[in-house]
Amino acid sequence: MNIVLLDKVSDSDLEGSTFITGFQGFGMVGYLTSRHLVMELKLKRIGFVRTRYYPETTIYTRESGIVYPFELYYGVVEGRKILVLLNNGTPSVRDRTDYAEFIARWVKEKKISNAILVGGLDPSLKESEEEKYRWVPIGGYTGKLNAAILENRHVIGPLALMMIFMDAYKVPGVAVFAYTELYRPDPRASAVAVEVIGELLGLKIDTTRLLEEAKIIESIEAEREKMMKNVEVESSEKGHPIYL
Repeated sequence: MNIVLLDKVSDSDLEGSTFITGFQGFGMVGYLTSRHLVMELKLKRIGFVRTRYYPETTIYTRESGIVYPFELYYGVVEGRKILVLLNNGTPSVRDRTDYAEFIARWVKEKKISNAILVGGLDPSLKESEEEKYRWVPIGGYTGKLNAAILENRHVIGPLALMMIFMDAYKVPGVAVFAYTELYRPDPRASAVAVEVIGELLGLKIDTTRLLEEAKIIESIEAEREKMMKNVEVESSEKGHPIYL
């Protein structure tokens, strides 16, 4: 497992950066947040992570050309160095532990100052409608966020491994968990995460694009529910059940 650089970036460039990443878990919040930061902050792709069991898939886009499963983006925004690991795919089960440890060790070796990890959270945990997210301190982080800490709750998947190894290698930072729709992409939850990251970085990051995507998805969902209700009514009127 190694980092393949596509552009010349020195260790001194990376030193002091804020590292940000997430995965395609609940609501795809971690992935959508990372992708939005890359696009909105106009970060430059500098390389990718080459794993042992590399996903055999790619896609071409006009903006990026050939897309790699695990891409590294870097830029300096208003004096803040930002390094984003964009997980366009999910590491193989056989790779996940090594992947998380490799990234955490690399981040530590490059003297990156802190990490922000992003994921989605089950909305049933909400204690009030005003509550938008929870968080977990990692690696000796001593700051405070304006939300309750996620305590005594299991975190699962690749993000859990990343939290474990960032903490083990003493990379200070936070894991931010935005309340999300569990079984569909939720750009609105990602907008919450982006706002939190903006506050941590001292940057104003526009979330308009995410909110527009959320409206499209919500409109499609509403239309689908309307259609299903109509089908159910028609089925009951004809006197036979519908099976889905």
